[in-house]
Amino acid sequence: MYGKGRELELGNATSAVLISLLRTLIGKDVLSNSEVRALLSKAAADLGPHDYTAPVKGAIGIILDDILSMFPDGGD
Repeated sequence: MYGKGRELELGNATSAVLISLLRTLIGKDVLSNSEVRALLSKAAADLGPHDYTAPVKGAIGIILDDILSMFPDGGD
């Protein structure tokens, strides 16, 4: 089954690093919340819409539902 053990740990670690990096870049005024939201939206769009398997559709949902919401619109 997909998403167990090491794969799940790697996904969690990657997400944590990505979020920390994006927050750091915002904090240093390298990127704005709007730019980060655009980047995350593009990443999700790059994954779909295609006839991918459920794990990739799940990844799109994680980007759009979980990570994107950490960077509020208008929070610049």
